[in-house]
Amino acid sequence: MDTLFRFDRPRANQEAIMKSIGNALSLKRNILVNAPTGTGKTDAAIASALSYAIDNNLDLFFLTPKISQHKIAVDSLLGIRKKFDNRIRYIDIVGKRNLCINTEINSLESEAFYKGCEKAVSSKRCVFYTNAKEHSNITEEVVEASYRGHNALFEESFNRGICAYEIATQLAKDADFVIADYAHMLNPYTRTSFLKKISHNLENSIVIWDEAHNILNAASSYMSTSLSSNAIANASKELISIGSSIDLEYLQFMLKKIAERRLSGKNEAFVEKEDIPKEVVENISEVSKQLEKAGVEYLTESKAKRSALMHIANFLVSLNSKDESIASIITKNNKGLRFSLTCLYPEKAIGLFDEVYANIFMSGTLLPLRMYKELFGVSDAITEDYGSPFPKGNKLCLIDDTVSTKYESRSNEEYKKIAERIEEIRMITDGNLAVFFPSFSVLNSVYRNMKKEVDYIQRSEMKSIAVEKFIDEFKKGRDSTMFGVMGGSMSEGIDYANNAIKGIIIVGIPLEKPSLEINAKIEYINKRFNGKGAEYAYLIPGIIRAAQAAGRAIRSENDRAFIIFMDKRYGWSSYRSLLSKFVEISENRNIIDSVSRFLSV
Repeated sequence: MDTLFRFDRPRANQEAIMKSIGNALSLKRNILVNAPTGTGKTDAAIASALSYAIDNNLDLFFLTPKISQHKIAVDSLLGIRKKFDNRIRYIDIVGKRNLCINTEINSLESEAFYKGCEKAVSSKRCVFYTNAKEHSNITEEVVEASYRGHNALFEESFNRGICAYEIATQLAKDADFVIADYAHMLNPYTRTSFLKKISHNLENSIVIWDEAHNILNAASSYMSTSLSSNAIANASKELISIGSSIDLEYLQFMLKKIAERRLSGKNEAFVEKEDIPKEVVENISEVSKQLEKAGVEYLTESKAKRSALMHIANFLVSLNSKDESIASIITKNNKGLRFSLTCLYPEKAIGLFDEVYANIFMSGTLLPLRMYKELFGVSDAITEDYGSPFPKGNKLCLIDDTVSTKYESRSNEEYKKIAERIEEIRMITDGNLAVFFPSFSVLNSVYRNMKKEVDYIQRSEMKSIAVEKFIDEFKKGRDSTMFGVMGGSMSEGIDYANNAIKGIIIVGIPLEKPSLEINAKIEYINKRFNGKGAEYAYLIPGIIRAAQAAGRAIRSENDRAFIIFMDKRYGWSSYRSLLSKFVEISENRNIIDSVSRFLSV
């Protein structure tokens, strides 16, 4: 079979990437591919892996950490179908809640949604699920809509009154290619049921991991949870409302006793095994079942959107199954006490790497490759590192060391200075300007000091449809300013094509906030990987998030953009040496003059 590449000819490096992936697959070997943003690695990986999978009767998964990143894979597959006029079957699947059209259920949150859905289906009260089970409703129009992505499938399903998630999973059973989220495969609590529902198995599958530098953090988050004194208080109110005799006072008592024993004036401390009362440990299984049942009853009677009872039930299950990779931490703040179970290294989750036919790990920031080989546990993997295929003169990278977002430097005066620097650069920029921050807190603090209105501002917990609309509108602008966060939906895996961005400002370094959790993670990685904890768990991840955001502007050989790293720490040798692995920094220190000259060419 010809390589299923949607364009007339590959860009520089794309052909090499396709050959490397094809070679790795023929040897049944994992491969790590580092290639700068704009190289076209997604198209190259899909073309090579899909061609090999079809020839060898294998299934193919394309997994992303964010829903917004599905679009690139969908566009690639649409192009392949159009060019080759073939009948490749693929499906774009997102989480069940994002595809739910039942307004009584999709308004529920967290655990409540899944239990609400389960109960509605089992009691045959969800007409949309029932309609979807009738195969006559999977018309050609529905199938064609699915090829345009999950949003198009949702709209078509909504118009027909059928469950979009059920349709997606039915279509997945016969699909050669499944686009899905990391959570579908990295969450060990849902992976088995998901694969069973779509009738696929790991042994017969090639998995492409897009934005693979996110794998460990994502996997760790699926295995982490917490219990707060507020949650216990809310759960107690839920029990009273349904007339239950269950008493949760002993959990509040447990938190208070742990705090008295471990905190003693501190805001956070480790929780030891002996801090958990024996009666709690011995009855966890039964208590969690009772609380879950009570939570379902509460949701049914109150019509509430979430249940603290169900959250506590899940916490207790996690507490009962924790191992040495989970750090137990008690914290105290103005909201009360919180008992957190934090995964330091997700060994259980990434065990699937050994189960699949082969893994393709790819990213524009998968450096150093040796680090990811170690962390992923794929010591025999092939590694490939490709340089930028674009003219060096098309990108200007500068460090602005006049401000800092370091924690001890943060103040309204410093935020005001940052806002003034952004507005100064905005004044000389002819075209769209994207500004990325280390957190929503810093973004909002700088925004409050802006004298001119910002056109587009990312908000936390934006849904996928809102994100897609937000990005499309920004790209269509000619002189717009966007504020987003590093590591978020706007700064990774998004294609701002056709030189939609003329300039990027990276405000601060998105390092994790110093905490007991971060220190525990560094110590754990130190033990597992020969003293490399600070490098692997703290410094490099922060620089990678900045480099990812910086890579949004240059997407083709014709794009030109400037990138400013706005924080004095980027000039420090430790940070600059890491940053230089991803971008070439200009020595010219007059920011305004340098940007003006660059834009005038």
